[in-house]
Amino acid sequence: MSKDVCDEMTVEIFSRLPTKSLLRFRAVSKSLCARIGSPAFIRLHALRSPKKFLCIHQDGYKDEGIYKIKNFYTFHSEGQLPYNSYMGINPIKYPFIDARSAFGSCNGILCLRAFGKGVTLWNPSTRRKVAIRDPRTFRGDSPVYGFGYDPVIQDYKILRISHPTLYVCTVKTRTWRKIASPNECSRVTSYQCLFNGALHWVETHVRTLLFDKYTYYDRHIMTFDFSSEVCSSIELPEPTWETSGLAVIKGSLAVISRISVRHNDCTIWVRREYNDTSAFWSVAFKLNTVSYGNQVDRFFQLTATDDLLLDPYGRGIKVYNPETEVLSQLADFSASSHILGMYICVESLELLDMGTSCYQRKQIARKNIKPKK
Repeated sequence: MSKDVCDEMTVEIFSRLPTKSLLRFRAVSKSLCARIGSPAFIRLHALRSPKKFLCIHQDGYKDEGIYKIKNFYTFHSEGQLPYNSYMGINPIKYPFIDARSAFGSCNGILCLRAFGKGVTLWNPSTRRKVAIRDPRTFRGDSPVYGFGYDPVIQDYKILRISHPTLYVCTVKTRTWRKIASPNECSRVTSYQCLFNGALHWVETHVRTLLFDKYTYYDRHIMTFDFSSEVCSSIELPEPTWETSGLAVIKGSLAVISRISVRHNDCTIWVRREYNDTSAFWSVAFKLNTVSYGNQVDRFFQLTATDDLLLDPYGRGIKVYNPETEVLSQLADFSASSHILGMYICVESLELLDMGTSCYQRKQIARKNIKPKK
């Protein structure tokens, strides 16, 4: 067997292994370490890694009479949700102070906002982080960030929206530059969603009529292509409705909306595209949110069961069964903990040779956190 065939088989096998195993195999030899750490292998491994869900939890406990809080995270495969969520799962210490600062995920990297400082890129699989600081000229405003990958230059980019100005930073250079802004910029009112390599988010325009006596809200989806760095827009199915979340459901862009904040009935719309020339919105699900009375910031659909996972800010994760139309609560890790947020995050080796280690312990002491039986 030739060396080239052996190399191809090595890549084929190793690119399907979990990150933890690959990190150990780097110590076997210099040649294997170089292959696992090569950009081509890291990219292939990320593409082949199965989709996982990362949950960030908060646990409250008493230590010598003083109430304390600790944050931790857990990784879950799709098959473990929603009923066997914590079987064989070990909690890992969350390495940042603010547990609600994550706003985007791409190729296993979570992008977190470091308030007043910029952003931090974090790979929970390798437990490495990269800090991207804002220039001092940016300080004092309240920006919105977006995060994604540019396949042309093979680098990650961070979009900074500080209306009416847009800035882009490439991770390898860590430098910010101003780019062309759309003609009309408004308030971003949703988390980002990556779809077909482009950033999508909901923007809200405030309109006034009748001598400024009547106000209404006009919403649309703004997109940003990370390669061309050009913004465009997509019309929503109901532009005047309250639209709070975007997601990708079975390969299609989806949004969740309701007539207004006073209405509990939500509709999930899916955008179907045909031949790259036409597209239309159709209703996929209708559900009532009166049981938790809050807007849904993120939502996901499980491939195996078609159950929907709804993430209303700070109220745990809800599980909606489309067949029975029953809404239930995803179990927390322990009786004293609750879920702060959920993110899709594949295992990857990204940031392997960048930034610094989070220097966190492998596992949280079980005496403080005991999973439910």
